Order: sequence, then C-alpha cells, then structure tokens
Amino acid sequence: MRRILIVSIFYIVCFNGTAQNDSLVNRLEEVVIQADKKLKKHSVGYKVITLSDSVILRNTESFTSLLRFNSPLYLREYGSGGTSSASFRGTSASNTAVIWNGININSINNGQTGFNSLTVSLFDAIDVRSGGGSLEYGSGAVGGTIHLSDHLQFTNTKQIKNQLKASLGSFETYRGLYKFKFSNSKLAINSGVSYNQSENDYKFLNTDFKNTNGAYENFGLNASVAYSLTKSSKLKFYSANYLGERFFSGELPNPLSANDKYQDFSHRNLLVYTLEKPRLSHEAKFAFLTQEYRYFEDRTLSTFNFGKSKRYLVNYNVSYSFPELKASITSYSEYESAFGKTDQITERNRKQFSQSLIYNQNINSLVSFDAKLRKDFNSDYDVPFTYALGIKVKPFRNLFFRANGSKNFRVPTYNDLFWPGQGNLDLIPETALQGEFGIGYKNNQFLIDIGVFYINAKDKIVWTPGGDPDKPGVWVPINLSEVNNKGMEVSLSFNRTFNKHIVKLNMNYSYTVATNKATDNQLIFVPKHLLNGNLGYTHKRFSFFYQQLINGKVYTTESNSNDFVIPHYFVANTGLDYKLLNLQNKQLTIGLKVNNIFNKYYEVQPRRPMPNRNLNFNINYKF
Repeated sequence: MRRILIVSIFYIVCFNGTAQNDSLVNRLEEVVIQADKKLKKHSVGYKVITLSDSVILRNTESFTSLLRFNSPLYLREYGSGGTSSASFRGTSASNTAVIWNGININSINNGQTGFNSLTVSLFDAIDVRSGGGSLEYGSGAVGGTIHLSDHLQFTNTKQIKNQLKASLGSFETYRGLYKFKFSNSKLAINSGVSYNQSENDYKFLNTDFKNTNGAYENFGLNASVAYSLTKSSKLKFYSANYLGERFFSGELPNPLSANDKYQDFSHRNLLVYTLEKPRLSHEAKFAFLTQEYRYFEDRTLSTFNFGKSKRYLVNYNVSYSFPELKASITSYSEYESAFGKTDQITERNRKQFSQSLIYNQNINSLVSFDAKLRKDFNSDYDVPFTYALGIKVKPFRNLFFRANGSKNFRVPTYNDLFWPGQGNLDLIPETALQGEFGIGYKNNQFLIDIGVFYINAKDKIVWTPGGDPDKPGVWVPINLSEVNNKGMEVSLSFNRTFNKHIVKLNMNYSYTVATNKATDNQLIFVPKHLLNGNLGYTHKRFSFFYQQLINGKVYTTESNSNDFVIPHYFVANTGLDYKLLNLQNKQLTIGLKVNNIFNKYYEVQPRRPMPNRNLNFNINYKF
C-alpha cells in the first residue's frame, strides 16, 4: 500500500508539472453542502455549524482533530489515535448523538461513537448542532448532534467525478483516499475507499520515551446509490464499513509497559424510499447495523475479549405542508430492536418504539418556530414524554434572536448496567431540562452568534473513579442526583474578498460551568474555557492557514484536586497549499501542514503526552 501511495503521488506530480500553462479558471467559491434539508428545517432557534470543504481538507488526520479545531465540542482522546469521544456544554459523550444519513449510529453498548473510527473525507457533509432539540433522532442527545451525510444528487447530463487524496507524514504516517461519483437524470452513485496507517511513534517531549505502542491501521469503504423510480419517488441505499486495528499508548511514568491492542469493525446499511408530492411527503427507512470489538490484553497472543451488537431499525416519516400558512406537520415513527453481548455477558435484547410529532411554521418571515413532542415505549424502562421548542425572530434584515428549550431523557446503556466488575444495575435513567437564548448578526461577510445556556439534569449518569467506596480507583457509573450546567458560547466567522485576495476567519469560544449540586464542584473532564480559531488567506493559487486551540484546565477527580488536573494548553497548526492545476474539470492541490508548530507538550488524557511538532505533505486531485 505504501508503495502504491508513493507511486500515485509521483505520477500525479509529474503529470501536472506539464500542465502549468493550461487555461486558468479561478474557482474561488467554496463547496458547502449542508447535511440534509430536514436538519435545516427542524433547527429553528438552534445553532448549527456546517464544516466547509476547505475546513475538512485541512483536517483529514482524524475526525477528532477536525472537531477539536473547528467546533465548540470538547474531545476526550486516549492518546493520539486512541479511542475518542465528544461532548457538548459539559454533558457526557453519551449525550452526543452521531447521525448518519438520518439515523442515530451511537453504539448500543456504550451509547457513544468513537471519533477516531470515522474517516473524515468519506462523508460529503458534516454539521454540528448544539442543544437538546434533536428529538427526531432520539431523546438522549442532551448536548447536541453531529450529522454525517452522503450527498446523492441527480443531474440533467451525465457526470463523472473522481477524487484522489494521499498524504505522507511524520512518524511513518500514510493516508490514501479515492472517491467516485456518477450521476445522470435517473441514477446517482457515490463511493469511497480509504486506508490509513501510522507507526505513531512520536517522542514524548521532555522525556526519554517514545510512543512505542501507539500504531494504528484502518480501512474504510462507503458506497451509496440513488435511483429515481418516478418523478416524485426515489430509492436510496447507503453502506458504510470500517475495519481498524490500533495499539493503546502507554502512560507515563512507564509507557513501555503498554502491550495491548484493539480491533473494531462496523457495518452500517440503510435503505430509504421517498415519495414527495406538493403537500404530502413520505419517507421509509430500513437499517441494519453491526459493531464488534476485540481487545487483546497481550498483543502477542491470539486470545481476546470481545463485544458484539446488531440493530434492526424501521423508520417511517410522513409530512404534510400548509403552503398558505408556510407550515408543516411531520410524524416520525420508529421501531428498533438492538442485541448486544460480550464474551462475559449473555446476549440481551432491547426494543423500543418511538413516536414523534413536529410542527413547523414561518410567520411573515419575521417569526419562525419548531415544536416537537416525542414518546418512547422501551422494553426496559418507562419513558416519559419529551419535548422541544425552538423559535427565531428577525426584527431587522441582519439581526436575529433565537431561543430554544427541551426536556430530554436517557436510559442507561448496556455497559452502564452490565460491564463485568464495573456495571451498576441500580442505575436509573437521567432527565434533563434545558434552555438557551441567543442573539446574532449575519450578512454576506460577517456572522456572530452569542448564546447563553442552562441545563438542569436529574440523576445524571457519570463514570467516575470514586463512585464505589468498595472499589477505590475503579471507574464505575453512578447517578448524580442533580447537576447544573450553565455558560456561554460565541461563534464568529468573517469572509472578505478584495481584488484577488480572500480572507476567512472562524472562531468558537465556550465558557462552561458544570457542577454537581451536592458538592458544588466542577464535573470531571469539563474545561471552563475552550477556544479555537482558524485564519485562512488565499491569493491566486496560494492558500495559507493558521489554527489555534486553547483548552482550559480540566479536573480529573470529583474533589477537584489540583494535584490531578490536566493543565491548560495552547496548540497551533499551520499550513500552505498550492494549486498546481486549476481547470474547470481538473484541480490538483499540494499542501504542507505543520501540526503543533510551537512544539508544545500537552496532554488530553492524564499521563498520555500528545504528538510533538510533526509534518504532513498532502496531495488532492479532482478530475
């Protein structure tokens, strides 16, 4: 694979070295594809961040890195390339739902999605929505949702597009990706394949150690197809498959003792039928998803612990529009049957039927709102009604006010209940009430959104090393009787073009206070301050960018002991891209990125140093 990658890059560079005098087409516009129209329609009053094509291109190392530098999310990562989870506004990773083409793909075992098990460039669109209003995708997403979408579009004429990406980086890191798109008036096909590997053996700064057990390798294959049955009906099929193996980095002061590895596999398949009439639209979904992990305590042995799960999901949505009122009402019905087991837990089956209703209306382009009501019938728990309301007011052309509120409910996961030696059968579901108010200004060049939020959670489920006095130091899940999260988020973007110069700036800042009311202490792994910013400059064929992340101090103990904190850190990346070829149907870009340019020592997880300064050379060819 490594040889193929190098030969491919050599071929492309040589080929395009002769193409410098081709006619130049300035394609300055940026590709921004929003996940799905339903997301936009049902996000009234909520903040949604759409990651543009250029942002994704500059952060292809990992999904974790992409979100860490371009969203208000906090990413918790067990060493570079290790397991990774995301959380909003001081909530837990299980309160973050990942939505793939309209269905929730969080694991039924731990209720989370591993963000280093997703390949950034295999998806066409990535959107981040804050707040608990995503009831159509489940009631447990107290913090927010991350939407991954494949964009299938019919075209009047036959079109074929190819994209090849490859990169070489420090620590023997190699990445390759190929995407193919075909479309005409009846058929649309997207497919993509990716391969990543790295020795990941960076030096631990200020020590004599290296990350000797941090290598990883993974393979991804996505395919989707849409067929137009009639003018108003379509049939779509999506498939996403992942196979990965990674070794777990060791911890200071003795990282050489690490000798374990982890393999995971996932297969997601989704069939969608849509029928759209002027007033009435139908959508039926059938999904089958499987996940499996294997944990090898000793990588040299063939024995392992494992966990397996599978889910069957049937979803039917029907929507009726009232054009004269600029309103619509939508019904979401869903049945899910989930099976999970490990080598130490016999298979268990949880079933759930859910019914949601959403009413959406726009009044004179001045006020719009979105009201949601959901009821779950769960085979293990009694689930109350949950609800959400979002509203947006635009008193002037560029100024807007937004507000939202919701009630959310999350049942314990299989791991919460049954994990050998750590699960807690006494757990009860958590309930959260939350509200947010925001004000913003938007024109063609500038956007600012300032919001304040408040979340009150009862019986919140958290994993903590001090939860069971009979097992000191062992992580166990417990219920916290009451937790309050409050804070502020600011998002800002600026985009200015003058002559042939383009300047872009994006920034996210969040201030979060999340306290256990019983102790008045900050929750563990919740930074009070989190800031990231991206500055980009483009002139003709050159592009320059600079990324900055400032992560505040993080407590790792319930007592908020300053002896066991992750110190605040500042990390910066920078890079330079050059378009070797810039034709209408062919574009070739080469780039160099420097991560951690100031060579700072930092940790995201205690005693697991992150990579020092490192380089990445990449090439992106669209034809």
